[in-house]
Amino acid sequence: MLLLAGAYDVGLLPWNSAEYADFFGHAKLAVQPGAGHCPWLDDPAWFTRTWAAFLG
Repeated sequence: MLLLAGAYDVGLLPWNSAEYADFFGHAKLAVQPGAGHCPWLDDPAWFTRTWAAFLG
């Protein structure tokens, strides 16, 4: 499981996302620098690379 958070997301703060990742135990957290609540819009290339790397 991959949880992806934006560094500047005010709806779901990155440290809250880290708590969710810990809750699931096997989840990986990626925090996108400079992104808000819609990281796929803020930096689509970073978002796509991160998901592609996770999916292998």
